[in-house]
Amino acid sequence: MSHSHFLTIPINENGIILDQRFKDELQTAAADPFAFTDVFLYSHGWWNTASSASAEYNVFSLGFAKALQGLVCSSPAQWPKIGAAFQPLALAIHWPSMLSENQDSVANFLEATSFFTMQQRADSVGLHAGYSLLRLMIERQKEGHPYRFHLIGHSFGCRVLASALAALAEDPETAGRMADNEFNVALIQAAADTDSLAPGQLYGKVQQCIPKLRMLVTTSANDTALGKWYPEAQRIAHLFSGPIEAMGSKGPTGDLRIPVDQRFDVTSAIVPTFTGRLGVANLTPLHQSTAAAYGAADNWGGQHSDINLPQIYDMLARFFGR
Repeated sequence: MSHSHFLTIPINENGIILDQRFKDELQTAAADPFAFTDVFLYSHGWWNTASSASAEYNVFSLGFAKALQGLVCSSPAQWPKIGAAFQPLALAIHWPSMLSENQDSVANFLEATSFFTMQQRADSVGLHAGYSLLRLMIERQKEGHPYRFHLIGHSFGCRVLASALAALAEDPETAGRMADNEFNVALIQAAADTDSLAPGQLYGKVQQCIPKLRMLVTTSANDTALGKWYPEAQRIAHLFSGPIEAMGSKGPTGDLRIPVDQRFDVTSAIVPTFTGRLGVANLTPLHQSTAAAYGAADNWGGQHSDINLPQIYDMLARFFGR
């Protein structure tokens, strides 16, 4: 497996990329001597400052890289796409998902009340900055050398990526060039409505218009943030109009253009390989085995953020490596 390159992208609350040199940096990445084959785009969720997001990205990227390397070393012939020709570029989005970037700020004591603000902000960041990043990479890729895009989001970070893809899907200028690119999307404990991928819903255009799309959605019964608090918050927002459940709790629902074609459990000992178009990975058995060590009983969100686990890295490596 070749050396990778990692860039962090600062974005403001309006979805504007703050680094004015970033377009030039992407132009450099698309030119010789670089020959990137794969582009990874990460987005964190709610309740992260720049420092905590950076720490999470570091832990996640190292664990994930180790899992990729482990697959290649154990059975290289089975994973040719992440073998010698694999040249990844990793892009990490940092968006302001707290009321203040200062972790000691008094404002952050009110963070729990910012649910709807951050939900809308995540969509805005994806609609503007996430979309711009994907479009720039597609516009600047070498002729005849499409990318394999791998998008990884957690919690509200899933909204960032889904909004970016929805905007890309509606852009007629990139439709032609987008056709040869692959899009592999991992939505880890997605804080979005279960039917949001269905036609006519918020991200319905993603399945309808993104070619060569594969999606993997995780769920967990041990995720209290999505299983309990997300429906409560949405009931208030929609004036108690009925149950609205989270994708990271129940999985995707509705009249999906790409239906769920594979469901599997992830345990501490068994990590299946996802081979379909839309998969649902149940993390509940894994989370049950790590609950005590994670301190889930004392965490208001349960194991919503219990994602830095070797089994999850392995699951993603197997997904992206096919």
